Amino acid sequence: MSLNKDAYSRYRLIDARLRKKPYPHLEELIWYLSEKLDRQISKRTVQLDLQEMRQNQQLNFNAPIVYNKSDKSYHYSDPDYSISNLPVTADELHGLDFAISILDQFKHLPAIKEFEEAIKKIASTVKLNKEARGESDYIQLDTPFIIKGIEFVELILKAISDRRVLRFTYQKHGSEDVSENFLEPYLIRESKDYWYVIGKRINKREQKILTFALDRIQDMQITNEVFDETKLDKKNFFKNVVGVTLGEGKPEKVVLSFLPLQGKYIKTIPIHHSQLILKETKSEVRVSLYLVINHELKMQLLSYGENVKVLKPDKLAEQMRKSAEQMLEQYR
Repeated sequence: MSLNKDAYSRYRLIDARLRKKPYPHLEELIWYLSEKLDRQISKRTVQLDLQEMRQNQQLNFNAPIVYNKSDKSYHYSDPDYSISNLPVTADELHGLDFAISILDQFKHLPAIKEFEEAIKKIASTVKLNKEARGESDYIQLDTPFIIKGIEFVELILKAISDRRVLRFTYQKHGSEDVSENFLEPYLIRESKDYWYVIGKRINKREQKILTFALDRIQDMQITNEVFDETKLDKKNFFKNVVGVTLGEGKPEKVVLSFLPLQGKYIKTIPIHHSQLILKETKSEVRVSLYLVINHELKMQLLSYGENVKVLKPDKLAEQMRKSAEQMLEQYR
């Protein structure tokens, strides 16, 4: 039986009431829960909750709830018992530690920042528990640098939800020009610790879906202009893309030949979900991908250096060859 938020809210309320005199009978518990939760709680639900608190192995409360036949009341046989006093297991502690580490990676996001104090309290409690057990920190994650523009995420989400056009200025990398843009925002995408907004630019003659990096955006505002519900397939929009650049072409088959050691890494951490192993020998791991050939894909392939060779398509192989020659020229 899964533990949902509503059930746990009832367990906490029952726990508080069973520890307070005069001890309640069933009807009082029903009234108490209904009043606190502002909705009618059934007799059957309360009876099942009492049973789950006593016996459910997943909950692991093992609550010592006893029924007094003389006055038909319920209470704990141990007056010091409370579900809030249950010890955290080592596995649960490590799980919390890992979850906090993940949340800390995104602490600058507005949605996470809203719960910053609560996260700090949990982290402090976990630290004290670990120190009491004589345990050290077992998990270390790279601390990401603060991305400029991350403060726009909340504004963009509101614009997407309300279907309102965004107005902002934008400066491309390597350019001195700053352009004004009006965008119908459709979705936000993260790639390699950078954040982007994807939508249709509507202030140019050519209205097409574009990607804007949040760190290049300035002066963003939500306008009063409303746009219609987009028919963009958000789930599959980046299905055949590595990164965020859509490119101009259609998806095509890419065949790569890796040296054995690099091939093992590629098998463990695939480049893309379309990756298939075509061949594996002592001298080669050959894979295929079905992708739009874009800048991010080329950069990733270049990062493998001499450990990879592009077999197909010929156009990509030629581009990689030229890049390798230009790289070699840097050292001559």
